Amino acid sequence: MKRLRNWRKRALAFALFVTLLVGYIALPISKQEFSHEKSHSIQVLDRNGRLLREVLSSEFASSRPVSLKEIPPMLIQATIATEDKHFYTHFGIDFGALLRALWQNAKAMKVVSGASTITQQTARLMLGVERGFFSKLYVMLYALRLEAHWSKEEILSAYLNRVPFGNQCFGIGAASEFYFQKSPSQLTLAECALLAGLPQSPTTYDPLRRFDLARKRQEEALRRMRANGFISEAEERDALAQPINFAETKRAFHAPHFVEYVLKQSLPSDAKKIITTLDLDLQEACEQLVKSHLQRLKRHRVTNAALVVMDNRTGEILAMVGSADYFNAEIDGQYNVATGLRQPGSALKPFTYALSLEGDYTPATLLPDLPVPFQIQGRYDESSEMGVEMFFPQNFDKKFHGAVRLREALACSYNITAVKVLEHIGVEQLYNWLKRLDFTTLNQEAKFYGLGLTLGNSDVRLLEMVRAYSVFARSGKMIPESALKAILTLNGDTVKTPTTEQTIKEIFSPQVAFLIADILNDNAARRASFGANSVLRFPFAVACKTGTTKDYRDNWTFGASEDFTVGVWSGNSNNEPMRSISGVDGAGGLMHDVMMLLSERFPERSGFHKTNFDMPHGICVHRICPISGELEGEACNATIEEKFIVGKEPKRRCTFHKRFRIDVRNGLFATDLTPREFMREKVFIDYPTLYREWAESQHKELPPRMFSTIESDSLRVADVAQARSNIEILFPKSGMTFALDGTLRAEFQRLLFSASAPPAVEKVQWKLNGEVIGECAPNEKISWQLRAGTFELEANAGALKSPTIQFTVLK
Repeated sequence: MKRLRNWRKRALAFALFVTLLVGYIALPISKQEFSHEKSHSIQVLDRNGRLLREVLSSEFASSRPVSLKEIPPMLIQATIATEDKHFYTHFGIDFGALLRALWQNAKAMKVVSGASTITQQTARLMLGVERGFFSKLYVMLYALRLEAHWSKEEILSAYLNRVPFGNQCFGIGAASEFYFQKSPSQLTLAECALLAGLPQSPTTYDPLRRFDLARKRQEEALRRMRANGFISEAEERDALAQPINFAETKRAFHAPHFVEYVLKQSLPSDAKKIITTLDLDLQEACEQLVKSHLQRLKRHRVTNAALVVMDNRTGEILAMVGSADYFNAEIDGQYNVATGLRQPGSALKPFTYALSLEGDYTPATLLPDLPVPFQIQGRYDESSEMGVEMFFPQNFDKKFHGAVRLREALACSYNITAVKVLEHIGVEQLYNWLKRLDFTTLNQEAKFYGLGLTLGNSDVRLLEMVRAYSVFARSGKMIPESALKAILTLNGDTVKTPTTEQTIKEIFSPQVAFLIADILNDNAARRASFGANSVLRFPFAVACKTGTTKDYRDNWTFGASEDFTVGVWSGNSNNEPMRSISGVDGAGGLMHDVMMLLSERFPERSGFHKTNFDMPHGICVHRICPISGELEGEACNATIEEKFIVGKEPKRRCTFHKRFRIDVRNGLFATDLTPREFMREKVFIDYPTLYREWAESQHKELPPRMFSTIESDSLRVADVAQARSNIEILFPKSGMTFALDGTLRAEFQRLLFSASAPPAVEKVQWKLNGEVIGECAPNEKISWQLRAGTFELEANAGALKSPTIQFTVLK
């Protein structure tokens, strides 16, 4: 009775085991979950279909899934002959082969034979399990499930698309392309036999390193094919006689920074091929230009450069060089400077000037390039009682240029005038406009940057700067940069990228965009700073702008033609300063060569046949005085043409050039008493009070200060122009706040007061809180030692008095 109960328990346990086994085998297998497409690799192509790089799958292997229809029958036959000749007759496990393998292995006391079927190998590849006893049991059970739910063709397809063929190639599609650069359907019998023999041991039979072993394995595959009736003896001989010609097997690795930039985009998970906007021929030419220019710049301690080329019509990136050498660790070559953070120097100035032209300024507006201090807003905590920081910008040439027209100020990249313009339009407005241009690096509030924003105290990205400069060549419209043309998915669909029309944003009016482009294309206007024949001069219209940061850490040059925008950065990735080299000398030459290269490669583009940008509707041309910026006057000895937005042209004639009657005996103003034979009419430039001190320092010929008299030998002082009879305090300005520095000795903390006065004034008397503190000539400054308090300051000369200004000095 007890034996019966034990037997029943065993029978029940066996029945339960069989039930569970059958239940497990009956569980369906999701084809979607184990689709080989999930581990596919991605091909990144240039705009002409040339391979830039194949990005390895999650298994770090090249994988290109193909359908069973694309695989030639002789490859399937070779695979079955070498791996599993009973594939079509067993149900997942070949028990005869299993028993044979056990006997052979036991006899040899080591593993000399295997019995895994194609189904078992497919199961192991799908499950990703390691080899081992329990793993083998799991794989065998899963193989039974596969046979129960999948057809033989589906199993074979999964196997051929997953099995490793060596050299990081998973699947027959990748192997065929890597070894022979052809699709599986184009393989010969000899090539099919060679590839079919590799999966047994891809490393041992690696045909690139051990061709003799691979060849023997190929012979074995052909022998087995003949033995199984797949080929004839004659076909076997022919296949053995065929030479094996491997393709160039170096994996493509072009435009590495650009490819990495593309792969960071939002891509569909089933992307198979990414067709990009890059022009590989142009990219390689640009890479060579970068290297050759860096050779020339070695003596200036320049080790790295980056550039971006954009098509203005579409926003497509045609070339992106992120560093001089991707594999050079000394220059941090893998860091993409094209998308990295650097300071732009003067390269942001055109956007400041563009905003002023949107307002009340014109290209002829006169700007003071003088030693004027600016108050930096927002850079202190008022509760700490610290003083306002005073900002004294300097030009790159360390000179002051006096009265400068806006066109010259921008073309010559003067710093002081740019700050003056920003002070006029407001930092907040420039900040907001740069945000509209989609600069992603302005992470602080506008007051953090202050007036220094126009001089480049923020971080920028080269790619975003190129996009922003292209606005001037696109009539003020911005198109986001594009790196993708199309994406092909595994199921054959094509994913469309957004069209240009969907993403256009108007930043500036067409008239303002034209004026900025025209100024930056004006070789005559920039001659004072860059010379007549700099690298910024082209035989066609190019809006050029340079930038150099403090201590020569960054060089920039941008060029925007009608068709293309080129941006170049040069410097050192470790932020080491270069040796006294400006943007035009550092990055300018490279930008010039790239733009000329574009003109050679795209001669059909119309922009390369124009010396000026097309003038839009709403622009008019007038002749003006180049000194005053006003309409030409009868006394002007030279005039130039200037472009204006209709309605903003100047209304008055030149007030700078004036005719005066001069007594030739002493060069003073003639009077009614001056004899006619000693009287001559002469034209002078009569600068306004603001510019008179600068004009005198530059030894300009100014109108005399005195009248000539005949009654006696004495001279009387007279006011040349009663309209200019006031005294004006130039520094400090009313409302300024200063602070005493506790770390400095008192005698070193001083302010220099300065004022402008009519020509007849010889001495200016200074009063502080009603007390005289000294006097000086109008073109001189008086020094005053700082002390805490609130003060009222005025400057007097006899009956002439300046408006009283107030300033504060904090402890």
